[in-house]
Amino acid sequence: MSLCRCLGNRLKLFSNIDLTINRYISSQINTPENNFINVEQNSNFRKNLSRTHYCGQLDSKLEGQNVSLCGWVQKKRFKNFLILRDVKGLVQVVLDDYFLKQQSNRDMIEKLQEESVISVKGIVRRRPQGQENPRMKTGSVEVICNSLEILNECRSKLPFEISDFNQPNELVSLKYRYLNLRFAKLQQNLIIRSNFVNKARQFLNEQNFVDIETPTLFRRTPGGAREFIVPTNKPGQFYCLTQSPQQFKQLLMVSGFDRYYQVAKCYRDETFKPERQPEFTQIDIEMSFVTDEDIISLIENLVHYCWPFEQKPQIPFNRMKFQEAMDSYGADKPDVRFGLKINNMTHLIIKENSFGINRIDNLLENDKFNVQAIKIPKENGILTLKEIEKLFKEIFEATNFVETEDKDTFTFMAIKDSDATNIVKLLKTDFKNRLFAEMRLDDEDTCILLCSCNKNKALEIMGKLRLNLADKIDEKNLKLKGDKAILLRDPKIFNFVWVVEFPLFTWNEENNRWKSTHHPFTAPIDEHLNLVKESRDLESIIGLHYDLVLNGNEVAGGSIRIHNSELQRHVLENILKEDTSKLNHLIEALSYGAPPHGGIAIGLDRFIACLCGTQNIRNVIAFPKNQAGRDLMSSAPSNVPQEELDYYNLICKGTE
Repeated sequence: MSLCRCLGNRLKLFSNIDLTINRYISSQINTPENNFINVEQNSNFRKNLSRTHYCGQLDSKLEGQNVSLCGWVQKKRFKNFLILRDVKGLVQVVLDDYFLKQQSNRDMIEKLQEESVISVKGIVRRRPQGQENPRMKTGSVEVICNSLEILNECRSKLPFEISDFNQPNELVSLKYRYLNLRFAKLQQNLIIRSNFVNKARQFLNEQNFVDIETPTLFRRTPGGAREFIVPTNKPGQFYCLTQSPQQFKQLLMVSGFDRYYQVAKCYRDETFKPERQPEFTQIDIEMSFVTDEDIISLIENLVHYCWPFEQKPQIPFNRMKFQEAMDSYGADKPDVRFGLKINNMTHLIIKENSFGINRIDNLLENDKFNVQAIKIPKENGILTLKEIEKLFKEIFEATNFVETEDKDTFTFMAIKDSDATNIVKLLKTDFKNRLFAEMRLDDEDTCILLCSCNKNKALEIMGKLRLNLADKIDEKNLKLKGDKAILLRDPKIFNFVWVVEFPLFTWNEENNRWKSTHHPFTAPIDEHLNLVKESRDLESIIGLHYDLVLNGNEVAGGSIRIHNSELQRHVLENILKEDTSKLNHLIEALSYGAPPHGGIAIGLDRFIACLCGTQNIRNVIAFPKNQAGRDLMSSAPSNVPQEELDYYNLICKGTE
């Protein structure tokens, strides 16, 4: 019974751990009953933890009180002071003459290494006048040490210093991730994540959702990303790790559960980017008898309920059609915190009145010829034309062109007052005048032009250039103005937008076949249902697909599903040319009275990364893989002896 009471008290304690984020909000812990551990309730609790308070909770209200603290030695100063750190923050501990009078104490402090784990008992006092530290939350007080016990010594040499002023490189930080996680910022990130997930569970439970776990060992799925294959001891037979619980959650709707969710681990073996991991987490949701409006409303209210900061986002969120996002932002996940929109200037072209540049004039008869433009207003005109052109060249050279002749049609130009890239000087005055009027260019404004015969690639390039321009402008502004700089992509600003009306199918130029823009289970809008059934005008069909975008990151995506068995088979076999034998279980299930249903998944890692103001999702995952998909801490993946592989009937090629 004593153990049960102890565990109960610990659960109560940890449920009261509130988020502290220096950039946004002050500590939410402000009442005495939340500040302190009630050690009188259970003597075992006091004995086990050996502390009465957390370091970061001490303030002048506790002056004169005896406290017991536990934590890590952040820093030793002048042999008379040390900084003690725990999960709540820092506090200064004073080793006064009375404490140091004993030789044993002096010897202990002499050999005490930073990052050693200690227990301190002492009295809280105000710092002497003039010695306060406003940069520390506990900077108005200190603890006079009466006794100190070393609970565990740390090695004398650390791989890197645990200090906010020191940021180890990624190679070292991932190898020693357990030390890297001692940094306050990473701990705050994980606390944000924990609190968000807990509140999401509360919200969904209150909305009558059922938390159901689904398998991660499944079978090969046609289409989508590359999957991780798991061998079995049955020759030639393999599991695959699930990319998502997509099929299972639809089967649960067929089963009649009506409202399902889970915090699901997913796996994809794909090219690793800063925002990708081979394993990732999503809050997975599915509902029966709903419309897309129902799901959008649910997610808006969930986000509002779970929001970790004082100023909550306004709902409903803005919406944008897919085509507008592509035409104005060059991406289906637009960052709408700033302007620099893309403008189509093709209508300014008068075929009878050439540009005056041969390589462009020769393309005017091509129906695919287009001109895209971006205006950088003078208040953001901190970049030189050479810097802008360099950014463009880096993006252009990294762009993959299926048709190499398309690449030769691209011409980049930039104008700013009397300055211009070389080729602009050949432009006819008439075109320049019409361009300046249409773009409303004032003195010191910059105009960027991109001419080509491939509009989709031009928009893709201009979309990337737009983001790179904003990043470069912010970088230079920060160097010039520091904290006073007004940033285009300010991480403290959160702009949500729903992107809707996606095309149901997209033509894959590399494979010369249609592919699903979202996934093959997405339903068309009612008005286009017959087009799908008749397999005609596929490029014009709109799907019931919706993405939630936050600051240029897709943080959630979902759709209304096809719930008719024959329609699902038709889409897979006749339009997408997929082998349906691997999906017979789902197609058959839909024939047994499947309800209309739809769902969505929140990309938890990416969403939390946005909330924490980091571009890298590794900063919000406790033990992530590096960009090559390796765990540097444990050296995984690793070799397996051949005798163990024999059990799975496997032979590895190219290994020693």
